[in-house]
Amino acid sequence: MTAPFLFSAFLLGCLTTVTPFNFNIGGTSRFRSILRYVRSEESSSSLQIMPGDNMCGHTTSRRQVMHQLIASTALPFVELPAEAIVTDETATFASPSLDDAYKQQSLDNFAAPNAPTKAMAPSLPSDEVSFTITKSDLQKMQGGLGLELGEVSFRTNFRVIVKSVAPNSLAERLGIQPSWVVVSVNGADAERTNAAGVAIYFSRAVKSVLDSPDSANAGLTLTFRDPARFRTELQNFPGNNLSGSGELPTVSTKVAPAGDTTQRFEDGSLRPGATVTEQSDQVITITQLIPPKLCQRRATTDDLLEISYIGKVVETGAIFDGSAVKINGEVIPGRGNDVSVFFVLGKQPFGQFPPGWDVGLQGMCVGERRRLVIPPVLAYGATGVPRRGIPPNATLQYDITLVSLNGLAIPQ
Repeated sequence: MTAPFLFSAFLLGCLTTVTPFNFNIGGTSRFRSILRYVRSEESSSSLQIMPGDNMCGHTTSRRQVMHQLIASTALPFVELPAEAIVTDETATFASPSLDDAYKQQSLDNFAAPNAPTKAMAPSLPSDEVSFTITKSDLQKMQGGLGLELGEVSFRTNFRVIVKSVAPNSLAERLGIQPSWVVVSVNGADAERTNAAGVAIYFSRAVKSVLDSPDSANAGLTLTFRDPARFRTELQNFPGNNLSGSGELPTVSTKVAPAGDTTQRFEDGSLRPGATVTEQSDQVITITQLIPPKLCQRRATTDDLLEISYIGKVVETGAIFDGSAVKINGEVIPGRGNDVSVFFVLGKQPFGQFPPGWDVGLQGMCVGERRRLVIPPVLAYGATGVPRRGIPPNATLQYDITLVSLNGLAIPQ
C-alpha cells in the first residue's frame, strides 16, 4: 500500500463526520499503525505520530496533522546540485536512415556547453531600411520631404508611422512607403517619442547638414521599419542560401527599442510599486540551419507542431532545456524518454514556452531546422526562471526542428 493511498484512506476516515471545530473518528488506530510502519520502512524521517496519539481529536491540532501528512506523503522531487550538468540526448534516440528529423543536426555551438554564444544577428534588423539624403538633395528639396506622419500610442509608449507620401516628393523618389515605422533620424531614436518629436529631430538634422562645410560630405540618414517584411520573410524563408556569401539565411526584427521601461502614468509619474528600469534593443533573430527538402505547406497559427529542440542561455552558454535532455545523466521525471514535444502554434498556454516561439516558428516546414535567438521581452523577462537556470533578462537561443505538422511527419 503506497503512501498516497494511505493518505487518502486516512482522510476518508477522518472526514466521516466534520464539524467546524474538530474531526470526529472512530477506529483509525489501524491506519496510524500501518502508516507509521510504511513510512519507517521507506525513510528514516518517519511520521512522528504514534498509535496512541489522538490523530483526529483535540490532542494534535488539525494544522499539525496536515503539515506532517503532507510532508511525509509528498511526491519525491529530484534535488539538483548547484552545478548540474545538462546534456542533450536527441542523437542517441535517432536512426539516421529512418528518423532524420529527430536527429541532432548542426549544433556546433553546443560542443562546448559552457561557452557563451554570440547572438546571430545582423547589424541592422532585416525588416529595416535606411536612406541617406545628401546635402545637395536637401538644398534642392522644396516643400519638405513629403511625409505625413501619424502615431500609435500605448500608455507612455509611441510609434511614429508614415501616414502618407506626397506625389512627386523626395520621399516618393526615395521609395518610402505608407505604414512604415520611423526608427531613427540621423541616429536619434524615434521609437521613444511622438510625431512632433520626430519632426523636431528632422528639422535639427536638416539644419546641421545644411550648415556643415561641403568638404564634410554630411548627409541625413533616415531609418524605417517595414512591418510586413518580417512576416513575409518568415513565410518565404529561402530553402537554400542564394546569396553566395556562405552565411545562413537570417531574418530579424526589433520588437522593442532600448530605453526606459519603467511603468508610469500618462503624466510620467511612477506607478505604485514601480522602479526605474531600462533595457537594450530587443531583437528577435531567426536563422535557417537546415532547409526543408520540400515545402509547399508551412506552419501557421492553430497548426499542431511536433518539434525537437535544445535551449541555451546566450549570456552563459549553459544548456537549460531540451526535448531530450538529461540532468547529471538522469532523465527528467515525467517526460517518459520522449524526444519531441507537441504544441499548437499561437495558442500555447502562457508561460509554457517562451512567446518567441509563436513568432519564430511561423512559416516553418517539416524537416526544417531553425535557430531562434529570443530577447528577454519575448522570453522570461526581468524575472527569468531561476529554478530552470534562466537568469533575469536572459537572451535565449533555441535550435528547433519541425518533426511533424498536424500529425504528418513527411515533407509537405
